[in-house]
Amino acid sequence: MPRKSSSSSNPTHVLDISSWQGGELISSVDGEVRCYLGYRSERQPFKLPWYAPSVALRDKGGRDSHRFVELRAGLLRTSSLPRTEQPQKLLTDRWLVLPRGTDSSFGVIDRQTRRLDEELTRRLFGGTCDDIESVAQALARVVGRGFHEMMRLPRVTFSKTQSNSCDLTGCLIPKNFPYLAFNQSQYAWGHVSLFGFYRLLGFLCPPRSAVRDAMERSELAAGAIDMLVEAGSQYGEPLSYPSYE
Repeated sequence: MPRKSSSSSNPTHVLDISSWQGGELISSVDGEVRCYLGYRSERQPFKLPWYAPSVALRDKGGRDSHRFVELRAGLLRTSSLPRTEQPQKLLTDRWLVLPRGTDSSFGVIDRQTRRLDEELTRRLFGGTCDDIESVAQALARVVGRGFHEMMRLPRVTFSKTQSNSCDLTGCLIPKNFPYLAFNQSQYAWGHVSLFGFYRLLGFLCPPRSAVRDAMERSELAAGAIDMLVEAGSQYGEPLSYPSYE
């Protein structure tokens, strides 16, 4: 979670990353919000997806590198910090939640209301858990992946013990990060990254397609498919598994 520091709400030209632990939310003057989960050293251990961002200060040129792990529309990619001449601030009225323990919920929480900030959640993850599961279930019914209500498949879930690779793209799914399970974990489509799912929808659901028409008959919320397809159009190469390079 972000630091609970009263001074971090003030705009600054040079972001202090000395105590960042991950999940930091940064807002620019034009309202763009970026989220940094970690930093990837050039000597990254095989089993560690990333370090805390503060490690960048101990690497030569780390702070100015393009090795910070950014979350944008469900895509985990390496990115740089905002330029120092651009005013920005840490958001202290919101915090990032990732799955933990037995709770698979995720998103951005409003500190005052303690409720999900759906707009920011969609900007960072591509959709809310309900958005993603509803579209995944509609797709499963149409393409024959099967929909098992008793087993809650497909569903958004996470791994508490290990990182996995996406069955569709091969990209990294870190432990304690949400992904879609269309099947049991030992079978194909047991691990589908958010990024992989959004790209799949982009392929299957152009404006005019039989798959889209059939899915929309499943009483989906208006625009649900388009929202996730748009999330899949984000630019950036996803973190890969297993090389992490």
